[in-house]
Amino acid sequence: MKGVAEPVHDLGLAMGLTTTEVDAIVAGLGREPNHVELAVFAGMWSEHCSYKSTAGLLSTLPTSGPAVLAGPGAHAGCVDVGDGWAVAFKIESHNHPSAVEPYQGAATGVGGILRDVVAQGGRPVAVMDALCFGDPASAATRWLADGIVSGIGAYGNSYGVANVGGLTEFDPRYEGNPLVNALAAGLVRHDGMRTAAATGPGNVVLYVGATTGRDGILGAAFASEELADEDDRTASRSHVQVGDPFMGKKLMEAVLAFGDGLIACQDLGACGLACATTEMAAAGGTGMDLHLEAVPQREAGMDPMEVLLSESQERFLLVVTPGSVTSAVEHFRTAGVHVAVCGQVTDTGRLRAFHDGSLVVDVPAALVADGAPPRRWEAVPASPARPYPDFSPAPDPGAALLRLLSRPGIADLSRVYRRYDHTVGNRTVRGPGQGDAAVLKLPGSHAGFALTLVGRGDGCAIDPRRGVQALLGEAVRNLACVGASALAITDGINAGSPDDPVEFWRLAEMIGGLGDGLRALGLAVTGGNCSLYNESPSGAIPPTPMIGMIGRIDDVRTIPAPTLTAGDDLFLAGSLPAAATHSAYGAMMTGSLDGPAPDVDLAADERLAAFLVRQSSLGRVSAAKDAGRGGALTALAKLCIRSGVGADVALDLGARPDWRLFGESSGIAWVAADPAHGRGLEEAAAAAGVPFTRAGTVGAGHLAVEGACRLALSDLASAFSGTAVAA
Repeated sequence: MKGVAEPVHDLGLAMGLTTTEVDAIVAGLGREPNHVELAVFAGMWSEHCSYKSTAGLLSTLPTSGPAVLAGPGAHAGCVDVGDGWAVAFKIESHNHPSAVEPYQGAATGVGGILRDVVAQGGRPVAVMDALCFGDPASAATRWLADGIVSGIGAYGNSYGVANVGGLTEFDPRYEGNPLVNALAAGLVRHDGMRTAAATGPGNVVLYVGATTGRDGILGAAFASEELADEDDRTASRSHVQVGDPFMGKKLMEAVLAFGDGLIACQDLGACGLACATTEMAAAGGTGMDLHLEAVPQREAGMDPMEVLLSESQERFLLVVTPGSVTSAVEHFRTAGVHVAVCGQVTDTGRLRAFHDGSLVVDVPAALVADGAPPRRWEAVPASPARPYPDFSPAPDPGAALLRLLSRPGIADLSRVYRRYDHTVGNRTVRGPGQGDAAVLKLPGSHAGFALTLVGRGDGCAIDPRRGVQALLGEAVRNLACVGASALAITDGINAGSPDDPVEFWRLAEMIGGLGDGLRALGLAVTGGNCSLYNESPSGAIPPTPMIGMIGRIDDVRTIPAPTLTAGDDLFLAGSLPAAATHSAYGAMMTGSLDGPAPDVDLAADERLAAFLVRQSSLGRVSAAKDAGRGGALTALAKLCIRSGVGADVALDLGARPDWRLFGESSGIAWVAADPAHGRGLEEAAAAAGVPFTRAGTVGAGHLAVEGACRLALSDLASAFSGTAVAA
């Protein structure tokens, strides 16, 4: 822009802004910003905070539904689960911090998402984690995995929240850029949900929690950059926050116990005070005056920019009525957390920050919070998917099954989740290793809710639209297998750099496919996270969606058991694939990262889910397990391993038994039932339009498929536990 001094542009570029954005700041202010103001804009207009590359894409997603009480824009989405209760839940990423400082990066990722739930008024009852690593044999992967798993466990266990499930993937394309997505869920009464909107000029701004330090300054901008070489990673460690779960626990209890005179509440996460003040004021249509010298600081000599942009953990900003200030201060001091009166709500529409009486920031709150110019990127379609190279069926299906069971992504993850406490809080009915969805009960009720977290990049790398829809179908089946009806999702979108036209096309296709899939299922997204610039010197990650889905259960006493019972009949619901599909089996046999697109039939998944939920509520289903990665035989093997009991099965194997046994397709699940319920299940399945075949019986000491394989349970268990998971 004519008249803008070059040093302002140079400083803006050094902070991660573009020339266009600096021009927009000058135009919006009607003057050049000072260096503190420019830093505030740099943090808030980073991709991490502004979503300037994805807001338009995300706006196409369905966000409302009968069960949705709060959607995108809230601290955490809220879903009605009955009896006057809502579940506040959300997923967030901490990929870049975890890549350079795995322990603290993962720990503070958990802490941050827990504070989102608390800010919404929810008491956290569960966390889940979705982790993607590179080559499990590499020293770097083992270092990252150990630090990340340790950080997740240490924070959650110390905080006192149950870790109820998740996923861990290994793929060489994540080498150097692991994905760490954390989901948190909390219970809140319908009338207890909170807002971030700072209303009422004259109301008082309170700072509560830990002291402010220099950790994490401009961490949001760091999270919006590609990961570079090792020297740059070492230098980036100063951007990573340091967590204190014990302070987090005290702060949670203090914030949830405080209500008299509370107007608004927001946790201090990315961009710290700069974010909370501008977003709260913009949401309320007000302004805010902030006195930085009043902010409790743990390091001497912090300058205004450092105080405003610090991302120190375990902090909240509250807006309270003037009459409640004295009692609020006493409440938080008694709770053992820092509290300070640091400002007030105004009618100016501006954030004004003062330091020792000097005005250091004077900017329109809405311009900072919502004014980032959208980024427009070129999209170029990726090369079409190619079929697998021709290969003959595995000569020994039993040997192929053992190989699949030992592959990372399928094999036993108990070495990961045994480091987490999944029973604290006494609400967990089903936890890790007990099925593909967690189940928790509601207070004072037999009703409950289920959570599942699915994610996979290999299918989306081939076809991002179909890949994300296949994950939606998997999540629906996971919930149905514990008798839960799907209500809504929270999503984590992980992608490469949008300035690469192919990567931006993949991102757009992934989000577009998610929207189409949600509309087909009648579900909404309540919020989530979009993480871009997930690239290392070795290249971009596969486009990787993480889908957290919640479902309601009317009575947790009727849900299918996690294990098989000897003497039950075994049924196959759905139709096995007869031709090549994208699958772990195909990748194993060919060594190819390419292959056909994932199979998607959301209507079949929906029919199967409705059937399972209804029959479970009637007490007809003893156990259920959906067929996901590795296909139907792999799913049955895992169910037998978990149960300590085998099965004899006869299936129509067709011309390519390997695809029937190991191909991955929609709408498939194993169902075990007492023989007395067999006829009723068959009739109900026919009425529901679900193929349903009596396949065998439960009770052997082996898993046998007529004409294909016969394997001892001990051999299956040995293969399943022999994974190279680094944890």
